[in-house]
Amino acid sequence: MGGLQARRLPTLLVATWSQLAGGLVLGSVVLALREPIGPAALGWGLAAGVFGGLGLVCFYRGLAIGPMSIVAPVAACGAVVPVLFAFALGRAPGALALIGIAAALGGVVLVSLPSEGHAASGDPRAALPVALGAALSFGLFFVFLDRGQAAGGPPLWVVAAARVGSLALLLGMVAVGRRGLGWPGRRAPVVGLVGVVDTGANVLFTYAAASGNLGVVSVLGSMYPVVTVLLARLVLAERLSRPQTAGVGLALAGAALMAAG
Repeated sequence: MGGLQARRLPTLLVATWSQLAGGLVLGSVVLALREPIGPAALGWGLAAGVFGGLGLVCFYRGLAIGPMSIVAPVAACGAVVPVLFAFALGRAPGALALIGIAAALGGVVLVSLPSEGHAASGDPRAALPVALGAALSFGLFFVFLDRGQAAGGPPLWVVAAARVGSLALLLGMVAVGRRGLGWPGRRAPVVGLVGVVDTGANVLFTYAAASGNLGVVSVLGSMYPVVTVLLARLVLAERLSRPQTAGVGLALAGAALMAAG
């Protein structure tokens, strides 16, 4: 949804309004639950939000100007950053989990290959740099979210702080651009839904990182191209190519190995 909206509306507009919508919903939930605040966790959350906002802008921009089949897997490879961070902390996954990580990443690449008979749209050369920027930013975003919950902060507050950080960055970019933010118009409900779903995913990731290995959780969370391809098949009646079908199977096998390891 985010990529499609970024092809119809300015990238910064989609990123900012979606983040605002998700932040408002999450803020209401946090206030209703009256969870305690952890100051250290808020700092990590704000840092995560800066990289999360930058990653979103890069990602949506890449989806808007280049082939989604290239942008999605490159951005998903940002999961490598938390894996390396887990190794640095001495929290390396077990042997089965490592095999599962490799299988899942391979499955993501296969699933994201262009379907047979469908030409890729956009300019890959222009999209690759921003896709790499999205990968690095998302990877650091995952790491800082994990650090926030490790500092004793409730996951909801960590993600809420991340939303503040991302909005501060995005609004700063709007101010520097001096073009005004604008309103999504009739696409506002869809743009808002993008933000709510994105925020929900971040909350789930933070809870998962609190109870599991950061490297494994990050790779599982980066399997979204598999979901995208399956939804395209079910909702848009797009056909899966043989490599994509193999990729779905490989990614699911990787998920099982990670769970077992």
